[in-house]
Amino acid sequence: MTPSADSARAAHASAPLARILRNLQRHRYLLAVLSFAAGAASFFLMARNERLAPWIAAGLALNWAAILFEGALGRWLARFRYGHLSPYLLRYGMQSVHQLSFFFCLPFVLSTTTWDSGQALFAAAACAAALASMWDPLYYGVIAARPWLHLAFHGFAMYLALLVVPPLIWRLDTTHSLALASAALGLLSLPSFLHRVRRRTPLRLALLLAAAVALGGLSWIARYWVPPATLWISDARVTATLDPERRAPGTPLPDVPAGALAGGLYAYAAIHAPRGLREQVFHVWRHDGRIVDRIPMTVAGGREQGYRAWSYKRSFPENSAGTWEVDFVTDGDQLIGKLRFRVVEPAAAPR
Repeated sequence: MTPSADSARAAHASAPLARILRNLQRHRYLLAVLSFAAGAASFFLMARNERLAPWIAAGLALNWAAILFEGALGRWLARFRYGHLSPYLLRYGMQSVHQLSFFFCLPFVLSTTTWDSGQALFAAAACAAALASMWDPLYYGVIAARPWLHLAFHGFAMYLALLVVPPLIWRLDTTHSLALASAALGLLSLPSFLHRVRRRTPLRLALLLAAAVALGGLSWIARYWVPPATLWISDARVTATLDPERRAPGTPLPDVPAGALAGGLYAYAAIHAPRGLREQVFHVWRHDGRIVDRIPMTVAGGREQGYRAWSYKRSFPENSAGTWEVDFVTDGDQLIGKLRFRVVEPAAAPR
């Protein structure tokens, strides 16, 4: 058979795949919408709607391999007469996995972010990455065109997925999930660093390894700024009264007279978590920014109204006036939410 006949036969064989790719490309924005909807459903029905999470994890692992071995995969596809489609097919597959990952994780990030803290910056970065995965000129023209940046982009997608998926599938608490995500970020950053170095001497390779380890360590150090993606608070208040049998708190108190502290105060929170997950949480009481108490408790996931728990503080310093905060944090110091109230001195009687 002549070369022209081989080419014609290959083109004919790949025509159905080309039509499928054109249709997928035409409706590619639907993937982001469906991924976001699936993530939102998994978040609000966290008890049982977890089937998509394993596919997210598997897709990210395969995508990382596809980025690293793109050339070899292209040659492999060429053996099956899809050589002229392989670059487009691989890039579109990678983009689809990134869209699926970012938009699936986004509802978890947005719903668990404490917006008056540094977590707002992390949520903004997740939103920016999700939008970048949809905007073709930015994704193909800037991100995918630079292997090191493409790997870094994928590393961030993997980091987000490891914050969300392990608590849903393996009942891994947020602290261990964050440690796993930090280790994966360091590991995935190494190929990205290698792409930036042409001459690879032993010293440079050692420095690159140290940089990858440092990046993973930095992500762990900055954990207070990373929302605990599967823990969120539906109700929190500081109150002077609480019914322990009904687990019902009293009226919230934004301002507390100093004279009322003798009866003690309750810090109440209803914390939602996936079914089967057990998480240690701390109530951290602060006065003018200084920690005065750190009270541990264990949260059990799966309750429709959230796990309702409280800490009760009776001993207050002599000079208690000022701003108070109660931070709800995980064992790994990830901020779940916070309460603020003021202790005010009674006004002096007029003479």
